[in-house]
Amino acid sequence: MSAGSRRSVLLAALLGAGAGALAGCASGPRHGDPERAPEVPLLAPATTPVAPRLQSFFGPGLVIRRHGSYGLERVAVRPAGAGCGWRYIRVGYPAGSASQLSVERDGAPSGGAQAYLLFRDGPRDDVHLSYRVRFQEGFQFARGGKLPGLFGGDHVAGGHTPDGTNGFSTRYMWRAGGKGQVYAYLPTSTDYGTTLGLGTWEFVPGRWAVVQQRVRLNTPGLADGSVVVWVDGREVFRQDGMLFRTTPALRIEGVFFSTFFGGDDLSWASPINQYADFATFVVSDRFIEAAPAGLC
Repeated sequence: MSAGSRRSVLLAALLGAGAGALAGCASGPRHGDPERAPEVPLLAPATTPVAPRLQSFFGPGLVIRRHGSYGLERVAVRPAGAGCGWRYIRVGYPAGSASQLSVERDGAPSGGAQAYLLFRDGPRDDVHLSYRVRFQEGFQFARGGKLPGLFGGDHVAGGHTPDGTNGFSTRYMWRAGGKGQVYAYLPTSTDYGTTLGLGTWEFVPGRWAVVQQRVRLNTPGLADGSVVVWVDGREVFRQDGMLFRTTPALRIEGVFFSTFFGGDDLSWASPINQYADFATFVVSDRFIEAAPAGLC
Protein backbone atom coordinates (compact mmCIF):
# COMPACT_ATOMS: atom_id res chain seq x y z
CA MET A 1 0.00 0.00 0.00
CA SER A 2 1.32 3.45 -0.88
CA ALA A 3 1.96 6.17 1.73
CA GLY A 4 -0.98 8.12 0.34
CA SER A 5 -3.27 5.09 0.65
CA ARG A 6 -2.13 4.45 4.23
CA ARG A 7 -2.86 8.08 5.10
CA SER A 8 -6.35 7.86 3.58
CA VAL A 9 -7.11 4.67 5.50
CA LEU A 10 -5.85 6.23 8.75
CA LEU A 11 -7.97 9.34 8.39
CA ALA A 12 -11.05 7.36 7.40
CA ALA A 13 -10.65 5.13 10.44
CA LEU A 14 -10.26 8.08 12.78
CA LEU A 15 -12.95 10.33 11.41
CA GLY A 16 -15.29 8.35 9.24
CA ALA A 17 -17.00 10.87 7.04
CA GLY A 18 -15.31 13.76 8.87
CA ALA A 19 -12.16 13.58 6.76
CA GLY A 20 -14.24 14.61 3.78
CA ALA A 21 -15.43 17.82 5.38
CA LEU A 22 -13.21 19.91 3.18
CA ALA A 23 -14.73 18.72 -0.06
CA GLY A 24 -14.68 21.61 -2.48
CA CYS A 25 -11.47 23.09 -0.99
CA ALA A 26 -8.91 22.44 -3.71
CA SER A 27 -5.42 21.19 -3.08
CA GLY A 28 -3.36 23.86 -4.76
CA PRO A 29 -0.86 23.65 -7.57
CA ARG A 30 2.75 22.95 -6.67
CA HIS A 31 3.60 25.99 -4.58
CA GLY A 32 7.01 24.66 -3.40
CA ASP A 33 8.30 26.08 -0.14
CA PRO A 34 11.64 26.80 1.49
CA GLU A 35 11.31 23.85 3.87
CA ARG A 36 13.02 21.73 1.21
CA ALA A 37 16.19 23.74 1.78
CA PRO A 38 18.56 22.90 4.64
CA GLU A 39 17.78 24.86 7.76
CA VAL A 40 20.27 27.67 8.32
CA PRO A 41 20.56 28.87 11.95
CA LEU A 42 21.02 32.54 11.05
CA LEU A 43 19.83 33.65 14.47
CA ALA A 44 21.97 31.29 16.54
CA PRO A 45 24.93 33.62 17.24
CA ALA A 46 23.99 36.20 19.85
CA THR A 47 26.09 38.74 17.97
CA THR A 48 24.11 38.39 14.72
CA PRO A 49 22.88 41.97 14.15
CA VAL A 50 19.61 40.82 12.58
CA ALA A 51 18.50 38.90 15.69
CA PRO A 52 18.07 41.70 18.26
CA ARG A 53 16.53 44.09 15.72
CA LEU A 54 13.86 41.63 14.64
CA GLN A 55 13.24 40.32 18.15
CA SER A 56 12.65 43.89 19.29
CA PHE A 57 10.30 44.47 16.37
CA PHE A 58 8.14 41.41 17.07
CA GLY A 59 8.02 42.14 20.80
CA PRO A 60 8.28 40.01 23.94
CA GLY A 61 5.32 37.74 23.17
CA LEU A 62 6.94 36.15 20.10
CA VAL A 63 10.37 34.50 20.25
CA ILE A 64 12.37 33.86 17.08
CA ARG A 65 13.27 30.17 16.89
CA ARG A 66 16.98 29.50 16.37
CA HIS A 67 16.55 27.25 13.34
CA GLY A 68 14.48 27.26 10.18
CA SER A 69 15.22 30.87 9.20
CA TYR A 70 16.53 32.21 5.92
CA GLY A 71 16.76 35.53 4.09
CA LEU A 72 16.76 37.70 7.19
CA GLU A 73 19.46 39.87 5.64
CA ARG A 74 16.69 41.08 3.29
CA VAL A 75 14.56 42.28 6.23
CA ALA A 76 14.96 45.95 7.13
CA VAL A 77 13.28 47.54 10.17
CA ARG A 78 11.82 50.93 9.20
CA PRO A 79 10.60 53.79 11.44
CA ALA A 80 6.94 54.78 11.55
CA GLY A 81 5.82 56.76 8.53
CA ALA A 82 3.85 59.98 8.48
CA GLY A 83 0.26 59.44 9.60
CA CYS A 84 0.82 56.10 11.36
CA GLY A 85 2.26 55.09 14.69
CA TRP A 86 3.98 51.82 13.97
CA ARG A 87 7.37 50.64 12.83
CA TYR A 88 7.42 48.14 10.02
CA ILE A 89 9.74 45.66 8.35
CA ARG A 90 10.46 45.62 4.63
CA VAL A 91 11.21 42.34 2.83
CA GLY A 92 12.80 42.29 -0.62
CA TYR A 93 11.98 39.99 -3.53
CA PRO A 94 14.78 40.26 -6.15
CA ALA A 95 13.91 39.86 -9.83
CA GLY A 96 13.91 36.19 -10.77
CA SER A 97 13.52 34.94 -7.19
CA ALA A 98 11.04 32.27 -6.13
CA SER A 99 11.29 29.51 -3.50
CA GLN A 100 14.51 28.26 -1.92
CA LEU A 101 14.08 25.08 -3.96
CA SER A 102 14.51 27.14 -7.13
CA VAL A 103 17.73 28.58 -5.67
CA GLU A 104 19.21 25.09 -5.27
CA ARG A 105 17.80 23.51 -8.41
CA ASP A 106 17.76 26.38 -10.91
CA GLY A 107 20.40 28.76 -9.57
CA ALA A 108 17.78 31.46 -9.06
CA PRO A 109 18.46 34.38 -6.71
CA SER A 110 17.18 33.94 -3.17
CA GLY A 111 14.19 36.11 -2.28
CA GLY A 112 11.84 36.77 0.60
CA ALA A 113 12.47 35.63 4.16
CA GLN A 114 11.41 33.06 6.73
CA ALA A 115 11.41 32.74 10.52
CA TYR A 116 9.41 30.75 13.08
CA LEU A 117 8.08 32.96 15.89
CA LEU A 118 7.13 30.89 18.94
CA PHE A 119 4.55 31.98 21.51
CA ARG A 120 6.51 32.83 24.64
CA ASP A 121 3.64 31.67 26.85
CA GLY A 122 3.38 28.28 25.14
CA PRO A 123 1.20 26.49 22.56
CA ARG A 124 -2.52 27.12 22.18
CA ASP A 125 -5.59 25.54 20.61
CA ASP A 126 -7.48 28.69 19.57
CA VAL A 127 -5.64 31.83 18.42
CA HIS A 128 -6.18 35.11 16.58
CA LEU A 129 -3.24 36.50 14.58
CA SER A 130 -3.39 40.03 13.17
CA TYR A 131 -0.85 42.05 11.22
CA ARG A 132 -0.59 44.72 8.56
CA VAL A 133 0.83 44.13 5.09
CA ARG A 134 1.51 46.58 2.27
CA PHE A 135 2.79 45.76 -1.19
CA GLN A 136 4.80 48.50 -2.83
CA GLU A 137 3.09 50.81 -5.31
CA GLY A 138 3.03 49.08 -8.69
CA PHE A 139 3.71 45.64 -7.18
CA GLN A 140 3.64 42.90 -9.82
CA PHE A 141 1.91 39.91 -8.22
CA ALA A 142 2.80 37.48 -11.04
CA ARG A 143 1.42 33.99 -10.25
CA GLY A 144 1.55 34.40 -6.48
CA GLY A 145 3.52 34.09 -3.27
CA LYS A 146 3.35 33.33 0.44
CA LEU A 147 2.47 35.47 3.46
CA PRO A 148 2.73 34.73 7.21
CA GLY A 149 0.21 32.61 9.11
CA LEU A 150 0.03 30.25 12.10
CA PHE A 151 1.70 26.86 12.50
CA GLY A 152 2.25 23.86 14.74
CA GLY A 153 4.68 20.95 14.45
CA ASP A 154 7.30 20.40 11.75
CA HIS A 155 5.39 19.31 8.63
CA VAL A 156 4.17 22.78 7.67
CA ALA A 157 5.48 23.47 4.14
CA GLY A 158 7.58 22.23 1.24
CA GLY A 159 5.35 19.36 0.16
CA HIS A 160 5.72 17.61 3.53
CA THR A 161 2.07 16.62 3.97
CA PRO A 162 1.23 16.27 7.68
CA ASP A 163 -0.46 13.15 9.03
CA GLY A 164 -2.45 14.66 11.90
CA THR A 165 0.33 14.25 14.46
CA ASN A 166 3.30 16.17 13.06
CA GLY A 167 2.21 19.58 11.80
CA PHE A 168 -0.10 22.06 10.08
CA SER A 169 0.08 25.66 8.88
CA THR A 170 -2.29 28.40 7.73
CA ARG A 171 -0.25 30.89 5.76
CA TYR A 172 -1.87 33.26 3.31
CA MET A 173 -1.01 33.62 -0.35
CA TRP A 174 -1.33 36.47 -2.76
CA ARG A 175 -2.26 35.30 -6.24
CA ALA A 176 -2.46 36.85 -9.71
CA GLY A 177 -4.05 40.29 -9.65
CA GLY A 178 -3.67 40.54 -5.87
CA LYS A 179 -6.31 37.94 -5.00
CA GLY A 180 -5.96 36.60 -1.46
CA GLN A 181 -6.41 33.12 -0.02
CA VAL A 182 -5.46 30.86 2.87
CA TYR A 183 -2.91 28.21 1.91
CA ALA A 184 -3.16 25.47 4.53
CA TYR A 185 -1.09 22.38 5.19
CA LEU A 186 -3.53 19.81 6.61
CA PRO A 187 -3.79 16.03 6.99
CA THR A 188 -6.37 16.20 4.19
CA SER A 189 -3.96 18.01 1.82
CA THR A 190 -2.58 16.11 -1.16
CA ASP A 191 0.90 16.79 -2.52
CA TYR A 192 1.29 20.43 -1.44
CA GLY A 193 -1.11 22.66 0.52
CA THR A 194 -4.86 23.22 0.31
CA THR A 195 -6.31 26.37 -1.27
CA LEU A 196 -9.05 27.99 0.83
CA GLY A 197 -11.10 31.06 -0.06
CA LEU A 198 -9.27 32.08 -3.23
CA GLY A 199 -10.39 35.55 -4.33
CA THR A 200 -12.57 36.31 -1.31
CA TRP A 201 -10.45 39.45 -0.83
CA GLU A 202 -7.83 41.39 -2.80
CA PHE A 203 -4.63 43.20 -1.89
CA VAL A 204 -4.18 46.69 -3.33
CA PRO A 205 -0.58 47.81 -4.01
CA GLY A 206 0.50 50.86 -2.04
CA ARG A 207 -2.20 50.43 0.61
CA TRP A 208 -1.89 48.86 4.07
CA ALA A 209 -4.31 46.00 4.77
CA VAL A 210 -5.02 44.61 8.25
CA VAL A 211 -5.34 40.83 7.93
CA GLN A 212 -6.53 38.70 10.83
CA GLN A 213 -7.04 34.96 11.05
CA ARG A 214 -8.53 32.88 13.80
CA VAL A 215 -7.51 29.23 13.88
CA ARG A 216 -9.47 26.94 16.19
CA LEU A 217 -8.05 23.43 16.24
CA ASN A 218 -10.34 20.45 16.02
CA THR A 219 -11.12 18.04 18.82
CA PRO A 220 -9.02 14.93 18.09
CA GLY A 221 -11.30 12.39 16.45
CA LEU A 222 -13.65 15.06 15.09
CA ALA A 223 -13.47 17.42 12.12
CA ASP A 224 -14.72 20.46 14.05
CA GLY A 225 -11.86 22.95 13.58
CA SER A 226 -12.16 26.25 11.75
CA VAL A 227 -10.36 29.14 10.07
CA VAL A 228 -11.85 32.63 9.87
CA VAL A 229 -10.26 35.59 8.04
CA TRP A 230 -10.98 39.28 8.44
CA VAL A 231 -9.51 42.02 6.25
CA ASP A 232 -9.69 45.58 7.58
CA GLY A 233 -12.11 44.36 10.24
CA ARG A 234 -14.56 42.73 7.82
CA GLU A 235 -15.05 38.97 7.76
CA VAL A 236 -14.19 37.74 4.26
CA PHE A 237 -13.80 33.99 4.68
CA ARG A 238 -14.83 31.18 7.02
CA GLN A 239 -14.23 27.45 6.80
CA ASP A 240 -15.72 25.12 9.40
CA GLY A 241 -15.53 21.35 9.72
CA MET A 242 -11.75 21.27 9.45
CA LEU A 243 -9.25 18.61 10.52
CA PHE A 244 -5.87 19.84 11.76
CA ARG A 245 -4.83 17.04 14.11
CA THR A 246 -5.53 13.57 15.43
CA THR A 247 -3.76 14.05 18.78
CA PRO A 248 -4.11 16.71 21.49
CA ALA A 249 -0.31 16.95 21.62
CA LEU A 250 -0.29 18.89 18.34
CA ARG A 251 -1.09 22.54 19.08
CA ILE A 252 -0.59 26.02 17.62
CA GLU A 253 3.01 26.92 18.43
CA GLY A 254 3.42 30.33 16.86
CA VAL A 255 3.62 32.49 13.75
CA PHE A 256 5.17 31.13 10.56
CA PHE A 257 6.74 34.28 9.10
CA SER A 258 7.14 33.06 5.53
CA THR A 259 7.10 35.26 2.44
CA PHE A 260 8.47 34.68 -1.05
CA PHE A 261 7.30 34.30 -4.65
CA GLY A 262 6.18 30.76 -5.46
CA GLY A 263 5.72 28.22 -6.31
CA ASP A 264 8.52 25.68 -6.73
CA ASP A 265 9.73 26.71 -10.18
CA LEU A 266 10.72 29.85 -12.03
CA SER A 267 7.28 30.32 -13.59
CA TRP A 268 6.39 31.79 -10.16
CA ALA A 269 9.39 34.13 -9.97
CA SER A 270 9.20 37.83 -9.18
CA PRO A 271 9.43 39.68 -12.51
CA ILE A 272 11.25 42.71 -11.04
CA ASN A 273 13.02 43.84 -7.87
CA GLN A 274 10.23 44.68 -5.42
CA TYR A 275 9.22 44.53 -1.76
CA ALA A 276 6.41 44.24 0.78
CA ASP A 277 6.06 45.80 4.25
CA PHE A 278 4.76 44.14 7.44
CA ALA A 279 3.73 45.72 10.75
CA THR A 280 1.90 45.32 14.09
CA PHE A 281 1.98 41.55 14.65
CA VAL A 282 -0.50 40.76 17.45
CA VAL A 283 -1.73 37.43 18.83
CA SER A 284 -4.71 37.06 21.15
CA ASP A 285 -7.37 34.64 22.35
CA ARG A 286 -10.07 37.02 21.11
CA PHE A 287 -10.85 39.28 18.16
CA ILE A 288 -8.18 41.96 17.74
CA GLU A 289 -9.50 45.46 17.20
CA ALA A 290 -7.15 47.45 14.97
CA ALA A 291 -7.19 51.05 13.84
CA PRO A 292 -7.81 51.53 10.11
CA ALA A 293 -4.66 50.76 8.16
CA GLY A 294 -4.59 54.10 6.35
CA LEU A 295 -2.11 55.11 3.69
CA CYS A 296 0.97 55.97 5.75
